[in-house]
Amino acid sequence: MTAVPTYQVAEDRFGPERRPRTSAIVFAYEEEAALRQSLPSLLASKVDEIVIMYGGADGSRAYVESIRDPRVYAEFEPLRAGKWRAFNRAIEIVRGDIVFLVSGDIRFDSAVLEHLRQQFSDNVGVVFPRVVPTNIGNSVTQMGAALWDLHDGQIVECRRLGLPIHGGELQAVRKTILEPIDRVVNEDAYLCLRAWKRGFRVIYDRDAVISNTVPETMAEFIAQRSRVNYGHRQLASVGQDPSTLDRLVWTRPDICLRVVVQAVWDRPVNALRLPFLALVELVALTRGRRDFARRVDYSRWTLIRSGKKAPAHADD
Repeated sequence: MTAVPTYQVAEDRFGPERRPRTSAIVFAYEEEAALRQSLPSLLASKVDEIVIMYGGADGSRAYVESIRDPRVYAEFEPLRAGKWRAFNRAIEIVRGDIVFLVSGDIRFDSAVLEHLRQQFSDNVGVVFPRVVPTNIGNSVTQMGAALWDLHDGQIVECRRLGLPIHGGELQAVRKTILEPIDRVVNEDAYLCLRAWKRGFRVIYDRDAVISNTVPETMAEFIAQRSRVNYGHRQLASVGQDPSTLDRLVWTRPDICLRVVVQAVWDRPVNALRLPFLALVELVALTRGRRDFARRVDYSRWTLIRSGKKAPAHADD
């Protein structure tokens, strides 16, 4: 591993006539198995600079330190301080025009990053891909798969109607949009909404597909959804209104109906999964809003353990 490159961010205009510099930031904590799946694809890509923000007491450090690639710069965090702090530190380091924000537990083909980069022009601020879960086995993961189907349909419908869209797990972001955040939980949605309000386009590149896993236990699924709902409430409190189904059901019920119908049409088994998902989401929504009202600190949330080492197998 080498020191961070010293090249400067170029003028904030690029397109077909100039290939922008690219950087990638990987966020992971105690996710050695996940890093061993995601980093090889990143290393095989054309990214100019790779910054790894990681930590924990597992084998992550030995694995990352074994990487011999001149593009890689890594910072080890012995004590978990929260993703937002790692984010703030990382954006000071990177020098690319376009920055890929990568969750350490995803899997993707190395060509996906180039596909996302090619969507950029002078009026594009953020591009993000479609996410497909892979560990679909028990009733909990089936609800997780149904949730991603709804998320996909919701983004497509909001995009069609010209409403703000947002998504995470992997994002390609214009460097000038990356500014320090303070305890923001859903930084992926925040970045998309910030770009939107600044007049940039936010693109859902549905042809670019990445894989991730969903929690395999009900306790972890509810905990994850509570955190996400907490984060949405946090964004709303500072004037960043996310386009979520729990909000659209009151303002645009027609959108919600079309999203649900499409999810069942595309995958009929969702007709059985969605009623149970709705009950779980109601619990998570209540918990998230309650914790926000109580000022619970979600900046260092409980790590999700289940599903991280599960082998991939296809859904029906």
